[in-house]
Amino acid sequence: MRKVMRSVYQVAGDSDYDVLLTLVGENETRPVERLLDNRKIDGLILTRTLERDPLIPLLKARKVPFVAIGQPEDDQVLSVDHDQVGGCREMTSLLLMKGMKHIALLGGSMLYTVNQSRLEGFRQAYVKMGQKIDESLLFLELESDDLRMEAVQQAVERGADCILCMDEQLAQLTLNMLKQLNLRVPQDIRLASLYDNENLVHTVPPITAVQFNADILGLKATQQLLCALQGQPVETRMELGYQVSLRESTQT
Repeated sequence: MRKVMRSVYQVAGDSDYDVLLTLVGENETRPVERLLDNRKIDGLILTRTLERDPLIPLLKARKVPFVAIGQPEDDQVLSVDHDQVGGCREMTSLLLMKGMKHIALLGGSMLYTVNQSRLEGFRQAYVKMGQKIDESLLFLELESDDLRMEAVQQAVERGADCILCMDEQLAQLTLNMLKQLNLRVPQDIRLASLYDNENLVHTVPPITAVQFNADILGLKATQQLLCALQGQPVETRMELGYQVSLRESTQT
């Protein structure tokens, strides 16, 4: 998120716009309503998208230009996102081709459309490879460290030969937990992440991950919003690419 915001500040500043950062809870709208009531903003960038996101109907009703980062359910909403489904499908397919038979998937809240997309990519890979998911190895809605650590423990006990994490923080926690269990990565169990960052590059061992360019994401979202503010034509749904960074933890 830091890289996204860095690009937002840079692009907006170059066009003489100030950026106001507001934190909003999952089902909260009041902070944004307050900004709108006080006429403090010209447009918004939603840095995350929820299922049945309450901010989207509010902003549409107020006729405020906005761009969503993610995959909003309303396909008429201006949005930009990486190809989460494609990246996660490719990563999972790679693991299956490397002979992984029991992949545990660990993820957070399914309210977030990004997690829904990553799960969809995971499922599509199994269909593509003609294999069946072990549903007992799906650990979702992991919203606390206690739940995450318990999921890692259960994945190991249920015979997972690879743990695939939906984000980099979960991957880092999983690596630490596996070390506590005296399991070697990748010798005893493999580990991969559906989102990359600098920390994963420097872990020991480094973790294979799907790499998305957060700088470009922030840049494109801000450019979309500036076009909307200026009444210029703008692509409704913009999808960016990805790269799978192969590192030691999934090598055979």
